[in-house]
Amino acid sequence: MAVGRCLLAAGCWLMAIGWLPALESTEQLTPQAAAAVKKAVAWLAKSQKADGTFPGNLGNSSGVVGACAIALMSQGHLPGTGEYGVNTAKSIKFILDTAQPDGLLYQQSMGGHGPMYFHGLATLALGEAWGQSGDRRVRDTLRKAIDLICATQNQKGGWRYQPKISEDDLSVTVMQLMALRAARDAGMDVPKEVIDAGIEYVKACHNPKGQGKDGGFAYQPGGGSGYSRSAAGVTSLQVAGDYRAFEVVEGIEYLMTFKPVTDKEIDSTEWRYYGMYYAAMGIYQAQSLGAQGKRWWSTWYPAAVRDLLDRQQPDGRWKGSWEAYDTSMAILILTIPYRYLPIYQR
Repeated sequence: MAVGRCLLAAGCWLMAIGWLPALESTEQLTPQAAAAVKKAVAWLAKSQKADGTFPGNLGNSSGVVGACAIALMSQGHLPGTGEYGVNTAKSIKFILDTAQPDGLLYQQSMGGHGPMYFHGLATLALGEAWGQSGDRRVRDTLRKAIDLICATQNQKGGWRYQPKISEDDLSVTVMQLMALRAARDAGMDVPKEVIDAGIEYVKACHNPKGQGKDGGFAYQPGGGSGYSRSAAGVTSLQVAGDYRAFEVVEGIEYLMTFKPVTDKEIDSTEWRYYGMYYAAMGIYQAQSLGAQGKRWWSTWYPAAVRDLLDRQQPDGRWKGSWEAYDTSMAILILTIPYRYLPIYQR
């Protein structure tokens, strides 16, 4: 199957399961953006190391390798199939080899650097790979990874850095919710109550305008709003099917006050591409709200494309705190209009 048909089929499947509303974007991928994506994918493949890892900060972590695998698969480079299928296969093998006996996808050599962040991203990558390959080892490892997520949710519905029941924060919680929903839609048994409790936690992090607040989302309930976590909060509610929640509307209104639409800088440039990735998904899906949602998208996306193209390096990468991760996020942002999302195809 040609890459274009494969990705179109993926978009149709995503709409069928409720990940995306049936939308026709008025914003198309320009030739310049398409060329940028092609160069970026080539950079990822060329820079990958023999063991499946990537250069740069945390490029040897299960999470960053997972993000790179998702970006490669989103462009049709499936494990062992496609121009860069070998690269994807190397990434998936690396993730599988990081699996701990309890299901955690994380290398002990990384120390205590937020294992559940990496676990969430790596689990997403395995969900994609399982949907494409049917590899039994991928399936068994994914099952244990999902079980770990379910077992470590706290009483408020959230997750924190370590693979145990403890405190909670929105950034870690969103990653687990995305992994759980993707696994469930790929055929894994995931308790609905776990996802529902997670969504309630996300809503608890919202700062409603009706209470005199700004409409964004906080790192933890009761805290101040931030761009990247607001984008993640909006998207997590949408992928749960709550497209019209007032928290979604207020969250997007908050996002539209920042770059690339205005001159207001994202709260931390360290999280620029992470935040823009979630914003792209959330604002794209907001078109299901009607005219206002379409205006948001037609304003935000062209501005985001200009911003990303200006920041791309001559060799194809994007230079940020984690170059391979940032480059992967940029690939996914640019190709949002064609529904090339890091969500799983059957």
